[in-house]
Amino acid sequence: MSLLIKVCGLKNPENIAEIAGLYPDYMGFIFFEGSKRKAEIRMIKNSLDNIPNSIKKVGVFVNESEPEILRIATELSLDCIQLHGNESPQLGNTLKNSKLEVWKVFGLRSLAPNWNLMKDWISSCDAFLFDTSSAQHGGTGQKFDHQLLKTYPFEKPFWLSGGIGPDFLTLPKFLTGLPFLGLDINSKFEIEPGFKDLLVVKEFIKHWKY
Repeated sequence: MSLLIKVCGLKNPENIAEIAGLYPDYMGFIFFEGSKRKAEIRMIKNSLDNIPNSIKKVGVFVNESEPEILRIATELSLDCIQLHGNESPQLGNTLKNSKLEVWKVFGLRSLAPNWNLMKDWISSCDAFLFDTSSAQHGGTGQKFDHQLLKTYPFEKPFWLSGGIGPDFLTLPKFLTGLPFLGLDINSKFEIEPGFKDLLVVKEFIKHWKY
């Protein structure tokens, strides 16, 4: 099964260029002040300008204002916006109307998900992303119980994130019957926050895409 792969949390210009050479489907850049993987626009702009067009660039935001999201999206020619906070569906609609792909993140842990909380977002985003619930808004390296997704009731496509590491080489069988898009990898592939281990990422992409 060939999956889409997103490598997230990149902030080092040289490392960005190296990971782009592996041709993941998406590369993610965090613009949240509270993240140790926060990307500085001035540092990464040249690197992002040189990313192949086949790779979609994702901006990750947490409770950021609409004007600031659109400003950064324009400056860096982002393709996709990942909303990781308590944003409104109205913001999702605005971003979609600006021709941006929109993902809405929902944190899961051990209790049965309240799918009703997601209904208002179904028409306001292009995909959901399920991460491990945390006060840090992701990047914890912790994995939630994927069995919680067995009861997923929607046709809306979704991504799987949260503590996925190099040893994640087999999918739970039930995912094949759901609108599952791919894997979002981050902290488990790092040498240090924001700097990915090129060889480990390469092997992971090779396993899932070829």
